Formats: sequence, C-alpha cells, structure tokens
Amino acid sequence: MLVIRDSQIQGFIAQSENDIVKLVCDSVIKANHERVENIRPLRLISMAKIGIERARSVGVTRPEDIAAFVALMFEISPKFYRHPAIAAVLTDGNFSMGDRIAQLPDRINDEVWEEACLAYDPKFWFPDVA
Repeated sequence: MLVIRDSQIQGFIAQSENDIVKLVCDSVIKANHERVENIRPLRLISMAKIGIERARSVGVTRPEDIAAFVALMFEISPKFYRHPAIAAVLTDGNFSMGDRIAQLPDRINDEVWEEACLAYDPKFWFPDVA
C-alpha cells in the first residue's frame, strides 16, 4: 500500500518560500479581491511576506493554513488573531491549526468579527511609510 506523508503533500503544495508567497498572494487575491485590486504586485508580495512571518510567529506552519491566516489578516484585520475570542479558538489544543482556522466561521459570532474588523490598521503593513 502506498503511503503519502503529510510532509510529502506539503511539498506538492509549496516546495519553496517563493511558492508559499505565491500561494498566499493568490489566496489573498481570490478571497479579498476588492481590498487588494489597487495594490501594486510588488507591494502585495511584501505584504504577503509580512503576513507569512506573522502567521508563523503564532504557530501556523502548513502552507495552506498560512494562506488562510494571511487572507484573514487582509479581510478582517492584520491583528485579528489577538481578539480574545478568536485567540481562544486559535489556541485550542484539541485541534490542529488547520482545523482551528477552518472552525473560525462556526465558532466566532458576527459581533466578534465586527470588533476585529474595527481594529483594522492599514499602517500595520508598512509602519515606516508616512
């Protein structure tokens, strides 16, 4: 019987850092087209790299989970994961990180999403730019 390990599947999804950046950019464009349609491609790549770094800093490791996390950073707020209710889901050790991210729509109510959206700070992406 052929067994394909998760690490091998991850290699198919994104074999290099550039592949992960491309995956994230594609996911962000697909999920948040209106928000990013006027962003220059190189700037979007820079933003994706910032998001990837942030996702990894909170324990997101699989490329598809990173892409989903960064898409939420664009759609909701770059610091959406800091809202206490969202953080509780993302730190729920009963599930894998991918499952936690997938559960967010079911476990987080509209009021919490709205609160997180209100915290959107576009300066997060490039704090040194005036």
